[in-house]
Formats: sequence, C-alpha cells, structure tokens
Amino acid sequence: MELRLKDGKYDSIGARLCTVSGAEELAQRVMMKLAARRGSFWPLPDYGSRLYRLVSGERPKDRELAVRQYVAEALSDESGVTLTDVQISYPSDDTMRLRLYFSWSGGSFSTDQIIRS
Repeated sequence: MELRLKDGKYDSIGARLCTVSGAEELAQRVMMKLAARRGSFWPLPDYGSRLYRLVSGERPKDRELAVRQYVAEALSDESGVTLTDVQISYPSDDTMRLRLYFSWSGGSFSTDQIIRS
C-alpha cells in the first residue's frame, strides 16, 4: 500500500493521508517511473525513464520501438507488468502524447505521458 498522489501532491481527506492498493497502486508507481527522468534522482540513478529523449533524440520511424525499449528499461523491476500497446500522437509541434496500455496479473490499465521538447 502506498500514499495516493493527486496532481503531484499527497492526497488527503482532512488530516488523514489517502492510500492506494492493487491496480491503482501499480498504475501510480508505473506513471511515476515513466514521468521521472532517468538519472535525475541521485539516490536511485536507475529510477525513471528516458522517454524525455523521444522528441529530439529519436527519428519518427524509430519512436515506437524506442518507447517500448525505454518503458521496458524503466519497469525492469516491476514483475508481471507487460506493455501491450503504444499509441503516439502529436497535439502540437513541440509535444508528443503517448498512450500506453499495460496488462498484469490483476487486469489492465493505461496511462498517458506528455513529452515536450
């Protein structure tokens, strides 16, 4: 069981912090790992992903393969979680939106990642 995050802050009801478990806990942990820049948290240098490199660092035809590689790298310590589908869209010239679909032993979930150059 972990503390629930809402808009980047701990969620609470009055003075009591809210928690998450099961699919919600796993989805929150996955989203945090994918949103963090790999290497930016010095106590855990392997925490995070390299998804931020996609806009300027990968050719468009290689992006889905790179997404799959970066997600696998970021989630290497999450047993039983499988990336099942990737959808890439471009809402603006400097923004890429990733819709990532996952399966795990308890079901499935999806997450959005916004990457800006």
